[in-house]
Amino acid sequence: MNYRLFFSPTEGTARATGLLCDAIGVPFVSVDLTLPEARRQSRLFAADDLVVFGLPVYGGRMPQIPGLLDGLQGENTPVVLCACYGNRHYDDMLLEWKTEMEKRGFVCIAAAAIVIPHVYSNLLGRGRPDEEDLPAIRAFAHAVMNKRDKISVAMPGSFPYKKWEKPFRTPDKTAGCIKCGLCQKTCPTAAINDDFIGDPAACIQCMKCVRICPVKCRQMDMSAVRAYLESHYAARRENEFFI
Repeated sequence: MNYRLFFSPTEGTARATGLLCDAIGVPFVSVDLTLPEARRQSRLFAADDLVVFGLPVYGGRMPQIPGLLDGLQGENTPVVLCACYGNRHYDDMLLEWKTEMEKRGFVCIAAAAIVIPHVYSNLLGRGRPDEEDLPAIRAFAHAVMNKRDKISVAMPGSFPYKKWEKPFRTPDKTAGCIKCGLCQKTCPTAAINDDFIGDPAACIQCMKCVRICPVKCRQMDMSAVRAYLESHYAARRENEFFI
């Protein structure tokens, strides 16, 4: 079997992995790991399975979510890692992720660093992957399908990994909340309580609740971060592939 796994609060990573799997050209079973209940399930993958796995990059590292990979176990299972990021950089993410996956019985046969829209900016990564990206994605997909060995590929990055601590903040509920509960139901880390107040310790600032609120009453001021990113990282980065 072929499986497409993804954690994708705002759909960018889901779209990027979907494009890659479409380019590979064989059927994939999709497994959405965005919500906590999905991550609590145990999943065992066989040696003759192929897994394409997408995660967003946060601060150049893996998302800091306890137990993110704990339900996954391979049996010498080939996996293609897709690190999706908002046009700044992926830093040590691929090396960290490969290390963790291979502890769990997977063999990382290929990887991609794919630009997607940044959650804090309407400029960085806008529309990516776009038409200019597709030829290279298709070429990578072809190379994956023609890889005959099950040899782990070298990943960029360094150890110790880049130091990054998840900021202690969360979007605020403002006046106008209609108590629809969408923010709580769709929060990837169950960080929103029954009063629709976020827990800054659990929140990963993925902006899901901000995006999904039908009355736009959840807010987090990221203007300073956005201005910094757009002034330093607006130039288009190309996707990178490792096989």
